[in-house]
Amino acid sequence: MNPQIKEPPLTHPTEKRGQSLRGKCGQSLRESKTEANENYGHSLRQLTILVSYSGSGGVEVITNHLVQGLVNAGIKVELLLLKARGPHIDKLPEHPGLTVTKLNASSAILAVPELVRYLKKHPNRLLFAIKDRAVQAASIANRINRCKGRVVGQIHTNMLTGLASRNGMMVRFRFALMRLLYRYLTGVIAVSQDAASALETITGLPDARIKILPNPVITPAIAEKSAAAPVHPWLTNKECPVVVAAGRLSSQKNFALLIRAFDLLRQRIPLKLVIFGEGPQRGELEALCAELSISEHVSLFGFVENPYAEMKRADLFVLSSDCEGSPTVLTECLSMGIPCVATDVGDVAQTLQNGRVGRVVPCNDTQALADAMQAAMKSQLAGQILVDAVSQFQQDTAVSAYIEQLSRWQETGPAR
Repeated sequence: MNPQIKEPPLTHPTEKRGQSLRGKCGQSLRESKTEANENYGHSLRQLTILVSYSGSGGVEVITNHLVQGLVNAGIKVELLLLKARGPHIDKLPEHPGLTVTKLNASSAILAVPELVRYLKKHPNRLLFAIKDRAVQAASIANRINRCKGRVVGQIHTNMLTGLASRNGMMVRFRFALMRLLYRYLTGVIAVSQDAASALETITGLPDARIKILPNPVITPAIAEKSAAAPVHPWLTNKECPVVVAAGRLSSQKNFALLIRAFDLLRQRIPLKLVIFGEGPQRGELEALCAELSISEHVSLFGFVENPYAEMKRADLFVLSSDCEGSPTVLTECLSMGIPCVATDVGDVAQTLQNGRVGRVVPCNDTQALADAMQAAMKSQLAGQILVDAVSQFQQDTAVSAYIEQLSRWQETGPAR
């Protein structure tokens, strides 16, 4: 293995450098550690996390939140990185309880020999693998090591829908590997019922081996950053209602659907649309706006350092994706009291309580999305109702649930 990667001091991926650990979860490190020990009987003292930091996706953000919460609770964490690139790798906390190691292998499958050696060296340490390829590699290593270790996986998406557009033969092969290899896991954490149901269908794992836990999405930094002034002129000097969306400009996010729905709605009421993010579909989306003659009303604003300050001033947030697991940005917007409309993907219906706290529409239905956007803007719920609806995603609450479940699997023993 390569030498430890030293990360710049940052207590949370969206917080300012040099900020104290006290107050991140409403507790100091010592107070959090005491509570963790009292609640979970000292069973989880250390944890190894196998993950790939390969881009700017939500999985890396959530992993940072989880790591921060774990070390704040007094748990020693070692990150084994399959890849170490993207904007979130330098936002990991610098903490005496965290060690970061880049594996020599260039892919998950090539990391198996290193993982075998690691499991042999640390026979009593729980290995927590995040995302399917890392899970499979850890499981193969555990099988080679005669299943003497405890390996737990985490899946963030519905694998059935997430791979639906891929080559059929390759998908069937991948699912066959999952059925074979996941049986060597002590357990699997799914971030939504949708992801858990798909995982059960693919692998045949019993309910007892799959646990649904909410992501640690909502951090104290969100409220702090949302209080800052926005930079977009439509949100700084608002002349009409503004709809916002955020994410990579890719086919999965289906911003074309949102733009078409916005065009329909703009014919009824005056409003603006701002989409934050970058990606390969920028040119196509700009061309669509020009075709609909709405370029002056739609802003593809790109990346912003503090999106919370922007979204906090919006009248409505819209998620128009074709595929998601547990969309982080939707939960963050609800935590700021922003009305939301979303397509029925991942755990969206569960998060929006089947329409009670936000309207849910079918995917790829332009008219339904436009109608839902209009209805949401006409009869907005009180902000506190939205905030309360996502309390389980609070960082300290979610991390406590992770610690409790991982502690149970630590005590369960290796899978056979």
